[in-house]
Amino acid sequence: MLAYALAGGLFNPLKTGITGVRIAGSDSFVMISGVKTKLEVDVYNFGADFTAKQVLLAKGQHKVLGKVEGFNPEGTLTVSFTPAIKSLGFEAQGPFSLYVNNGTHWMAFPGAVVLKPGPLDTLTAVPAIQAFNADPDLIKGFPNRPILNESIRNLLYHVPMWFTMITLLTMAAWYAIKYLRTGNLDYDLKSDSFIRMGILTGILGCITGMFWARVTWAAWWPRDPKLNGVAIGMLMYLAYMLLRSGLRDEHQRARIGAVYNLFVFPIFIALIWVMPKLAGDSLHPGAGGTVTFKQYDMDNTLRSYFYPAVLGWIILFTWMSQMLFRYRKLEVETIIESES
Repeated sequence: MLAYALAGGLFNPLKTGITGVRIAGSDSFVMISGVKTKLEVDVYNFGADFTAKQVLLAKGQHKVLGKVEGFNPEGTLTVSFTPAIKSLGFEAQGPFSLYVNNGTHWMAFPGAVVLKPGPLDTLTAVPAIQAFNADPDLIKGFPNRPILNESIRNLLYHVPMWFTMITLLTMAAWYAIKYLRTGNLDYDLKSDSFIRMGILTGILGCITGMFWARVTWAAWWPRDPKLNGVAIGMLMYLAYMLLRSGLRDEHQRARIGAVYNLFVFPIFIALIWVMPKLAGDSLHPGAGGTVTFKQYDMDNTLRSYFYPAVLGWIILFTWMSQMLFRYRKLEVETIIESES
């Protein structure tokens, strides 16, 4: 599953997308109502047969159709708009998103331009938007989203690491409960092995997340509640390892480790799951009111690799946890035999 998911993640191309929008000959992104404005749109991963069928600016119920002026070999699409809308109010003003129909799917660039009142502030007839019935999931390739672009492939590494980490730490808490109920040291070793692998996947998740953050948010570690929560949680679990290393008696180490594990686990879940959702400034999808991958960035092509990747990473690290448990159990048995 991992070979399938990771190979597909590396070799599947991205669909054609928009990487940048600017007003021709200017760094401004403000359009004046009633004044014809040309926009230069940077298109990524286009083919020789690329054509723009339809362009429009939209914000809520407000839509403005544009005209395609040309497309050069470097990948710059030139479009023009002469927006004119009546009594520009709060809803009509502000950032408009740009949409381009390239004959296979709609490309979008959120917040492309800002529309301001101008000399022509009257109502104009807007032609009906033609229905677009092509199924974007039938088009080969991963979705091409602004800001993410090629880095969307990291979805097959970064996100599954968090799923795997939560699974391993949940198993660790379960075995901690079983140890406290039975006093069987095998359950303590299993719990500790799952925690160690959980810490490893947490570190890998942080590393892959840092590279993704550098590409999308221009910072290795931006100020974000989820990132800070994960960092605090990892430190708490590292403290667990230090606590165990300082205790000699195996039963005392197992009891204190299990109690500490069950104390830290719900706090960790609250730090990485609950608190980011309550925060109003989280950058992560699905936290702080931001849109989730399922709603915006996922399509059937990407899902066909994402879910096997999640399952594959979970199975791999669960197996590694079991191998670590068997190794440590043999190590303990060897020590006992040597002492006897």
